[in-house]
Amino acid sequence: MTVHEREILRFVAVGASNKEIADSLHISESTVKKQLSQLMMKLGLANRVQAAVFALRSGLAQ
Repeated sequence: MTVHEREILRFVAVGASNKEIADSLHISESTVKKQLSQLMMKLGLANRVQAAVFALRSGLAQ
């Protein structure tokens, strides 16, 4: 997992919206959607809740 992917997961774990993530990372909201979707597929996760749980259990969100 890349540093960028970890950053996105950290934001998801704290409940940030795609717009909030985009603003914080200085990328477009559509880029966040695309990257998050690809990341969830890569990790075999079905939704944002599973992504947040994964981040918390993996120690990515503190």
